[in-house]
Amino acid sequence: MMRLLVTGGAGMLGRRVVRQWRAAGGEVAVLDNLSSGLAMPLEASCTVQADLRDAQALAGLLASWRPDAILHLAAVHHIPTCEIQRAHCLDINVVATESLLAAAEAALVNRVVIASSGAVYGWQEGPLSELSSPLAACDNYALSKYCNEQQLQFWCGRGGHIGRVARIFNAVGHDDPNAHLIPDVLKQLRQSSDGSIRLGNLTPRRDYLHADDIARGLIALLNDPRTDIPFDVFNLCSGVEHSVEQLVRQLGEIVGVQVKVDVDPARQRRVDRPSQLGDPRRTLELLGWQSRLSFAEALRLVVFPDQVS
Repeated sequence: MMRLLVTGGAGMLGRRVVRQWRAAGGEVAVLDNLSSGLAMPLEASCTVQADLRDAQALAGLLASWRPDAILHLAAVHHIPTCEIQRAHCLDINVVATESLLAAAEAALVNRVVIASSGAVYGWQEGPLSELSSPLAACDNYALSKYCNEQQLQFWCGRGGHIGRVARIFNAVGHDDPNAHLIPDVLKQLRQSSDGSIRLGNLTPRRDYLHADDIARGLIALLNDPRTDIPFDVFNLCSGVEHSVEQLVRQLGEIVGVQVKVDVDPARQRRVDRPSQLGDPRRTLELLGWQSRLSFAEALRLVVFPDQVS
């Protein structure tokens, strides 16, 4: 197998890729500044604690590890942080990505996979397709991911490299370090004596996917055997969407609580995407990947992570 470097390899997705890569017999190094609060994955062959913007640390790791491929996951993911600290988000997500690609080119790394997002698609009802759905970044995080896609495409065109983009839809996992919806709901349920929680918008629908499935998808992109296609983009999604209210009710069933939702105007977003549904057919056709865990199974693993999927 290829020698792999994972940036952000201590994060929710990265640690799963490391575990699965090692289980398949591959060697993998991790570069992470541990800002997520998660520890370095024990399965990694080599770990370096450093910021992606540390050019010396990155160059040293590339020279010593000599990876065949890079999976780039390091980024600021928390949407409110990306909106409030806009320059910080773009510095890490965009400027540091350009530095990584330049360092990869200098180190003769020929294959890079970058994690993007389903948020790069324009707002529309119905499944979002890689080949036909328009792109329109509507927030700073989506803008940074759209830029990453363009950066990788330019990199592939400059040097004859292989680049793949994973448009990841809504990831869920028990070790999500960001203050996303599910951790917030579970925290409120733990603190509530009668199942009452406070939320904002209840109607937006999202395509939820467990982090274990996403890790398998990222590995499928890394192992794409087509060398005649320099650059390509794939959705990592389930092809099924659920509303916030459906998600909350499902979590209530799993923990055995009848949830009572109070809509809090202070929590409501003035503008919220009504639907974000991915079309997974192209990824299945070309890479043989599809999600294995249903919505209910994915949420159960979030609540009870020790259960075997």
